[in-house]
Amino acid sequence: MRIIITILLLLPVGIQAQINRSATELAKETTGEYISTKIFKDKLYQPLLFGVVKAWPDTRSPISWTITHEFIITDVQRSGYNDAPDVQKTYSFIFYLDSKMKVLKAASYSSGQ
Repeated sequence: MRIIITILLLLPVGIQAQINRSATELAKETTGEYISTKIFKDKLYQPLLFGVVKAWPDTRSPISWTITHEFIITDVQRSGYNDAPDVQKTYSFIFYLDSKMKVLKAASYSSGQ
C-alpha cells in the first residue's frame, strides 16, 4: 500500500519534469533553426549554451516564454584564390517565444570575439 501511495505522489512530479524537458528541447530546436535561417543565413552556426526556458510575466502579451542562448557564428572567408582565415564571433541572444514555442523576436544583449 505504501508503494502505491508513493507512486501516486511522485507521478505528478515526474510528468511535470518531462513536460519541462520537452519544452526546453523544442525551444532549442526552434531557436537554432531561427538563427540559421533568419538571422545568420549562409554562415556556420555552433551552439554553446542554452539558458532555462522562463515564463513571461505579462499574460496579456503574445510572448509566453523566453530563453537565452550563446552561440558562435563562423564567417567563412573564401573568395577566388585568396583564402583568408575564418572569422568566429560569439553572440548572446534572448529569444521571445509564443505559447507554441515559435520565435516571435530575438534581441542581442552582448557580443564578444
